[in-house]
Amino acid sequence: MSHVIVPIYYDYASSLCYVAKRVMAQLDGQLEIELLWKGVQISRRHQGWKNGEMIGDEAKGKIFRVARETGVPLRVPERWLDSASALAGAEFAREQGKFAEYHDAIFAAVFAEGKDIGDLQTLLGLAERIRLPVAELEQALKTGAFTERVKENEAEATTFGIVGYPTFMLGAFPLIGIQPAETMRLLIRRYIDQARKQLGH
Repeated sequence: MSHVIVPIYYDYASSLCYVAKRVMAQLDGQLEIELLWKGVQISRRHQGWKNGEMIGDEAKGKIFRVARETGVPLRVPERWLDSASALAGAEFAREQGKFAEYHDAIFAAVFAEGKDIGDLQTLLGLAERIRLPVAELEQALKTGAFTERVKENEAEATTFGIVGYPTFMLGAFPLIGIQPAETMRLLIRRYIDQARKQLGH
């Protein structure tokens, strides 16, 4: 039976997107879905987020509450990280057939290891760790070769009126945020059943 594709709009600077990744990993193999991760730089889309700005106590409180509810431990960065290069790098990694490894490495670097992925050398070091061609990646980042792809995702997110992250697109319905694994499993299972019914499978 074919898998249902579920796009997810995400940003490597977003703690809740990391939580979403960890929660969906818990459901791996339990749902017939293919997650299509679509990177957007939140700070480019929303004025409330600014690169380098301190993450306030209220925001941290919300993140830690969701982390507790979902059972996902994490380190919240002190400041909002510049994710532009990391997101462009994800598109480079996708072309190289290494998106999953890159995705894991970048999220873990920020929220488990406390690294600054806005720093080019840090980013290149992570790429080297997963055996991406570092010189090619550096050239792609310096020339902005993959920036347009990220901006296309951002334009798409605008079209759908997406204002929160992560956002799972269940057909035309945007599911914003992340819930505990069992809640996510039930919500997505319901969507899969409806999608299959409409297709007559």
